[in-house]
Amino acid sequence: MVVMLIRTFVFYIMLTVLMRLMGKRQIGEVQLSEFVAVILLSELAALPITDRDIPLSHGLVPLVVIASIEIIIAFTCRKSAFIRKIIDGKPVVLVKNGNVISKNLTKTRVTPDEIEAEIRINGYRQIKEIDTIILEQTGKMSVLPKKGSGNN
Repeated sequence: MVVMLIRTFVFYIMLTVLMRLMGKRQIGEVQLSEFVAVILLSELAALPITDRDIPLSHGLVPLVVIASIEIIIAFTCRKSAFIRKIIDGKPVVLVKNGNVISKNLTKTRVTPDEIEAEIRINGYRQIKEIDTIILEQTGKMSVLPKKGSGNN
């Protein structure tokens, strides 16, 4: 039983790290820890349902552990900005003063084409109309126009 608890915790941490490495754009509106929890919960629930040789407790205990971890993380994130930054990440500036920050594009795996598309989606034609673009923790981009641009 202890081995199962340790393995569950190890898989949770590993999936969280892997999802963090994949980047914000892949998970959209769902918080990273919630996404990992959903993946694990669905898989853990499926195993004892589909394989009668696996005792029900071997599926239920890890489900409770994962749900408990998620609840503790959510509570801790509400109380601590430091932990929230670690779990949810922080916004990344992709364009500043109308200039693309290439190292941040590389870091977040956002392409120049995606920047241009986001500019158009927000009703602008050229990057010179934009002051700042920020990739938010949710994976969405905030586009802030220069003062005096057409869509203010």
